[in-house]
Amino acid sequence: MLGVICAMEVELSGLVALMENKEKVNIIGYEFIKGEIFGKKLVVALCGIGKANAAAVTALLISNFGVSELINLGVCGGSIGTGKTIVATSVVQYDFDTTAIGDELGKLDGFDSPYIKTSDISDGIACDARGVIASGDRFVSDKATVDFLTTHFGAIGFDMESGAVAQICTKANVKFAVLRVVSDGGDIGEYVNFKELAAKKGIDAVLNYLNN
Repeated sequence: MLGVICAMEVELSGLVALMENKEKVNIIGYEFIKGEIFGKKLVVALCGIGKANAAAVTALLISNFGVSELINLGVCGGSIGTGKTIVATSVVQYDFDTTAIGDELGKLDGFDSPYIKTSDISDGIACDARGVIASGDRFVSDKATVDFLTTHFGAIGFDMESGAVAQICTKANVKFAVLRVVSDGGDIGEYVNFKELAAKKGIDAVLNYLNN
C-alpha cells in the first residue's frame, strides 16, 4: 500500500477529494484516511508542519497501516524557479548540528552521511528536476540562507518535513520518495501567492504516478 504524507491541508485536500471508499482513522491526534484512487489502495495523512510531526506520522503510517512505499508530498522553497517540480535524490537535515563533537553538519546519529538517499520509487515520478532537498525546522525567507543551502549542500529545494520522513523510512527499511513543487525562492510573498498552484501541481504528479 502507498502512504502519502503532507504537512498542510492545501497540499492534501485535492488528493482526498478523488479518493473512493474512504475510511478515517485517528491515532494520537493525527488523522489518516484510507481509500482508493484508480483502483489502487492508499492511505494519506496530514502531519502538520515540522520535522517532529512528520516523524511521528511516518512512524504511525508504517507501524499501523503496513505501507510498502511512501511519498512525502508538498510545496517547498527552491532555487530553480517557482512552479518547478522537484523529486529528491537525497535529503539532508541542515539544522542538525553536532559539529562541536567533530561531526559533519547535518549528519544524523546512526547515519554515515548527512545525505539520506531516496528510494528507487522516485524514478517513476515525473518532475522538472532531481536533486538534493535541505530540510529544517525553519521557514526559509532570506537570501543568505538560500545561498548557504545551495552552496554548502548543493540543495535545489528546502522544506520542513522531508528530512524526518527520510530518516524514519530509512530506519524502517521502507521505500520512500520526496515530491515537492517550488512555491517560492525564499520569499514569503511568493509563498502566499503561489502555494495553492504549487500544491495542485504536486497532486497532479502523484495522480500521474498512481495511474501508471
